[in-house]
Amino acid sequence: MKLAFLDRLTKGEQRSVTVKKNILASFVIKGVSILISFLLVPATLGYVSAELYGVWMALSSVLLWIHFLDLGFSQGLKNKLAEALAFKDYEKGKALVTSTYVMVTFIFVPIGIILEFVVPLVDWCGLLNISPEYSEDINRVMRVLVAFASIQMIVNVLTSVISAFQKVAFASLFGVIGQFFAFVIIIVLTKTMPPSLLGLALAYAAMPTLVLIIASIILYNNRFKIVAPDLRTFDKAYIKELFGLGYKFFIINIQVVVLYYCTNILISHVSSPYQVTSYNLAYKYLNLAMMVYSLITGPLWPAYTDAYVKKDYNWMRATLSRMKKIVLMSIGICILMVFASPFVYDIWFGDKADVPFVMTVIVAVYTCIYCWMNLNGTVVVGMGTVMLETIVTVIGMVIHIPLSLFLGKYIGAYGVIVSMTFVNLVYAIVFHIQVSKILSEKATGIWIK
Repeated sequence: MKLAFLDRLTKGEQRSVTVKKNILASFVIKGVSILISFLLVPATLGYVSAELYGVWMALSSVLLWIHFLDLGFSQGLKNKLAEALAFKDYEKGKALVTSTYVMVTFIFVPIGIILEFVVPLVDWCGLLNISPEYSEDINRVMRVLVAFASIQMIVNVLTSVISAFQKVAFASLFGVIGQFFAFVIIIVLTKTMPPSLLGLALAYAAMPTLVLIIASIILYNNRFKIVAPDLRTFDKAYIKELFGLGYKFFIINIQVVVLYYCTNILISHVSSPYQVTSYNLAYKYLNLAMMVYSLITGPLWPAYTDAYVKKDYNWMRATLSRMKKIVLMSIGICILMVFASPFVYDIWFGDKADVPFVMTVIVAVYTCIYCWMNLNGTVVVGMGTVMLETIVTVIGMVIHIPLSLFLGKYIGAYGVIVSMTFVNLVYAIVFHIQVSKILSEKATGIWIK
């Protein structure tokens, strides 16, 4: 049986074999990540209260905002480097990597410095709907988050390089290592220090950054030396090439910030940090149902790029068909998990937090719609035909915050999630039509740009 499994794993065209190996490795890495992530919840709730946990989740969202402000260079690199590697043009690959590092550095060093001065000017307590007594702590936490996020954005280019080599599972390993060290530090904090948002910030933000710095030094001197950054290969001509695709990703990323990573801020604003905690716990739990699907999606991005460059539509159609079956299976698991949620929550975090059943149901609906959207969205970004996605996501970005605030007046935190669900449903329909047109080779105009 073992030999039969290995035969299936290594059988088929090289692209499919690479994807299967990435998926298998991702299961192991993601399994460890989920275990650590779940252990972090009771550990963190044992260190701070449910209210402070909600405040922390809202503040840490800002860390993720910064990750999407690189004007799309890192994501543009993933596509362009994958294309260069498909044709074994390693000289161009090295120049693309170097140019990306230069531009990301020029972007995030000034952004980090400016934000350090802007942070104290923001009324964070008013924004999060919490007591002013937290003001000083929040300012310190935000400065720490901004500093580490800015540095991490520069060293995080490494993960795009690794992904372009179709080693997506390997790229995700560094996040898991960072999670593990954060978990260890939080356990130590619970035994040695009083509750502190600053302690959480140092644990969660510093560890992933340090891991990426060390990994970059090691890998660029060994495994990925062939495309290692070298200032002598910097070519401003490639900046235009990267930005030509990257600016579209940048607009899409701004939408990601508004639609997904503003969620905690919006929920806290229209309701309270307690509901931020409820939402995040429900989302973390239900996201397990989509684990199989999400593990496969990551390796498929560069694989779709390779297939599209080589016009291998048959492979893309067959792969998408298999993905649809996995999504349907995941949705079925999600429904079962909703009914099991009260028992799981009791075992997981007990009376340290409260997640209403309605919250679980609404988050489940959102999660299923998001996965349907992402099913075709992965094909679109992999092919780089993102002009339509850029336009549609701008519309969603404009609609989401006003709609969330409006619905929030009547149904509180649930209104924010309902707004996200509605916007994602629109995306899902548009992307489904676009991918159907492209894979049937009938797409013209904006559908193929």
